[in-house]
Amino acid sequence: MKTLTTDVVVVGSGSAGISAGFELYKNKTPFILLERGDKVGGAGKFGAHGVFAINSKQQQEKGVTYGYKEAFNGLTEYNHYFVNGELLARFLKKSGENIDRMSEMGLPVTVEQSEQKAHLNDPLVYHKYNDFKAKMTNWDKLPAKFEAAGNTVLTGTSAIDLDYDNGLKAVIVENDDGEQTRIETTKVIFADGGYCGNEDMMKAKYVDNDNLLNLGERKADGTGIRLAEKLGADTHHTPVLFAHGCAPSLQINPMRRDSSVETLTNLPLLWLDQTANRFVNEDIVYDFAMWANAAHNVNGKYYVLIDQKTLDTFKTKEVPLEDTFERQFCEVGETPRTTVGPLPNIQKDFDDATETGEVIKADSLQSLADKLGLDYDALKRSVTTYNQAVTNKKDDTFLKTDDELLFTVEDGPVYAIAERCAILGTLDGVNVNRNCEPVTQDGAPIKDIYLVGNNVNGLYSDGYPSYEGIANGFAFVSGWIAAEESIKSLNQEKSEVL
Repeated sequence: MKTLTTDVVVVGSGSAGISAGFELYKNKTPFILLERGDKVGGAGKFGAHGVFAINSKQQQEKGVTYGYKEAFNGLTEYNHYFVNGELLARFLKKSGENIDRMSEMGLPVTVEQSEQKAHLNDPLVYHKYNDFKAKMTNWDKLPAKFEAAGNTVLTGTSAIDLDYDNGLKAVIVENDDGEQTRIETTKVIFADGGYCGNEDMMKAKYVDNDNLLNLGERKADGTGIRLAEKLGADTHHTPVLFAHGCAPSLQINPMRRDSSVETLTNLPLLWLDQTANRFVNEDIVYDFAMWANAAHNVNGKYYVLIDQKTLDTFKTKEVPLEDTFERQFCEVGETPRTTVGPLPNIQKDFDDATETGEVIKADSLQSLADKLGLDYDALKRSVTTYNQAVTNKKDDTFLKTDDELLFTVEDGPVYAIAERCAILGTLDGVNVNRNCEPVTQDGAPIKDIYLVGNNVNGLYSDGYPSYEGIANGFAFVSGWIAAEESIKSLNQEKSEVL
């Protein structure tokens, strides 16, 4: 077996891993960066549009008063005190400085109003990438900088085991050709993004796994979590999905933006769960996290009901509803569109989706109930009640505002879009201390090992909160923390030898 030697091994090159690597690079600490894929990057590179931060210089210049007290209390209370207070505090206090640090990395962001309609009046805490495409390009430049400084970047390479005996001796890795290498080191930072790519772990934790639309990094197979657990790390925590929006399928999802079917799922129309009942005020669509959480709460799947008359209206007219994803795809400073339509291709899009199964078409509500396996009486009752709310412009049950009560659903033809809870990853894994070291059930740290980003418990109780960019912000900062701590530990070990 081939042998390499370095001070630190970083597993994963998403936001947490690239941040850890950058800190080691700045401090001239030798490291090897491992990336399972054929190019660097994870969910933070390919999907994220920004980061959460408080007390950044940009916020100070704009006179933003929302700071540590408001953020710490808000997140702690939001999660009913099921949080790692020390880690949360350390993240928040470093989050503002991280904005300057990201610019230094070539990943500049600008504080601006939230991308989500539900949060237009929130405090200015969201820092959006100045240019999404430039972000991707600049991310790819970082490995060359690392290597020019004498470090090693290994793509197509995964960590598979640890040699650990009262301290880390080596990380065992394997490349895509099945060749194994022993990397002798005394520190490892697992930044490999949770476990959404591990089907067994997903099925064990989520009863609605088969209904979830997994838009996350399939490379994230829980390696860091599982290897830490083997060493005695405490992994007890309520499972937390990085639930974020909903979509019919991988072919019809917000990242593609090429189907009218997807457009209509992004609006507050009539939604019914798998018992044929309404389950939420549909304008929750304007809050990505809560929208997905609502779907997760009804076993990960629901139906958007419309009739032919509504379809024809969208085809020929401008409708005063906003597509919830419109703002996400606007560049900094760009004005979003707040209406939908006309959609001239809508009939073809729906016909095509009927062929592939994302849309179910029926001549009547009775026929639709039969095709979906729904109780017809429940379906009829739900539709009748909703139609009455539209007619009266008053939703007594879910309190949808009258300007969103626009379309009734009449008998035949009728369409049901099968909508699924979309996830970007998982947000639970290993209990850690404020230094991102895994701890045992009695709280003792397991030295030389660090877990960061989506591998970590402690920021969320049971679901992703509506603090836009917090997962990505935490990934950058936790990678930074782990690198700092590994450098500190290495320096201490060297001084003890002297």
